Amino acid sequence: MKTKSKELDVDFIGGQDKPLTKEEQSTISTFIKKLKEEQNKSSKRKSLKTDKELA
Repeated sequence: MKTKSKELDVDFIGGQDKPLTKEEQSTISTFIKKLKEEQNKSSKRKSLKTDKELA
C-alpha cells in the first residue's frame, strides 16, 4: 500500500517579521554578483567556441 505524503501548510520560510541586517544583505549581494560573473564567463566561453568552429 502506498503511503501518503504529509501536506505542509506553509506560507513562508524563515523569520520574515524582521528585516535583514546590513551584513546579511551584503553577503547575499556578493553571492549573487559571483553567480552572475560565473554565468557571464561560461556564456563567453560558449560563444568563443562556436566562433572558432565557424572560422
